[in-house]
Amino acid sequence: MKQHGADAIVITFSVRTCRPCPFQEQCTSSALGRRMLTLRPREPHEALVRARAEQKTETWNAKYALRAGVKGTINQALDMTGIRRARYRGLPKVRLQHAFSATALNVIRLDAYWTGHDQHHTRSSHLEHLAYRLTA
Repeated sequence: MKQHGADAIVITFSVRTCRPCPFQEQCTSSALGRRMLTLRPREPHEALVRARAEQKTETWNAKYALRAGVKGTINQALDMTGIRRARYRGLPKVRLQHAFSATALNVIRLDAYWTGHDQHHTRSSHLEHLAYRLTA
């Protein structure tokens, strides 16, 4: 049993206890095959339960859909323009870099719209590409 700060107590069962147990498959999905329990004080636990219940509502899903769109835009800006690290020093130059990056992102999106290329595709592994080529 370990105590993580004043917040939570983590109880880890022994592998020797869990592996021979007939209910192990129903009890844990751990790769190590042992059960872990995290016990939190009452207020943080109740807050976590409320937050998880709120995440199942339509209102929360609508707000999160907005956030997901913004996160996609930020991720695209990070991937395409390297905006994470400024090339220049000083706020005026950094602001100018961000303005140029936003303009470039808009031009890329306009080009994708006008040419009909879908920019919202998920990434796939080299193995998946190879399997696709072999089946085609």
